[in-house]
Amino acid sequence: MATMADHHQVYSPGEQCRPGISYPTYSLPQCRTLVRRQCVGRGAASAADEQVWQDCCRQLAAVDDGWCRCGALDHMLSGIYRELGATEAGHPMAEVFPGCRRGDLERAAASLPAFCNVDIPNGPGGVCYWLGYPRTPRTGH
Repeated sequence: MATMADHHQVYSPGEQCRPGISYPTYSLPQCRTLVRRQCVGRGAASAADEQVWQDCCRQLAAVDDGWCRCGALDHMLSGIYRELGATEAGHPMAEVFPGCRRGDLERAAASLPAFCNVDIPNGPGGVCYWLGYPRTPRTGH
């Protein structure tokens, strides 16, 4: 039976948190839908919306390494910005699509671990707090 010492490589928590390794390259598709809806103030109002919430929480919980969940959400946000043709770094009050400001989109994504009740060992109160801070340039992790 192999032990960690046998591998001669010791990884710090979250070190392997990269698209295609710890989470899919197109990360959290249902969460993308959810944060976009939340950003414009459209909450869970129908059975279809409730299913999106449940699917998003399942996708977030499926990220095996809890240290990587905020990285997966950050990667998801980068993808949303690319899909919308928005720059990745920008003012929190800038609109990324009609009715949705960048800061609101990032806060909606940052709060998903707490809402979904999935563990993130690196965020107080279950919130990926650094997603809500402006970054220039945006590093992704």
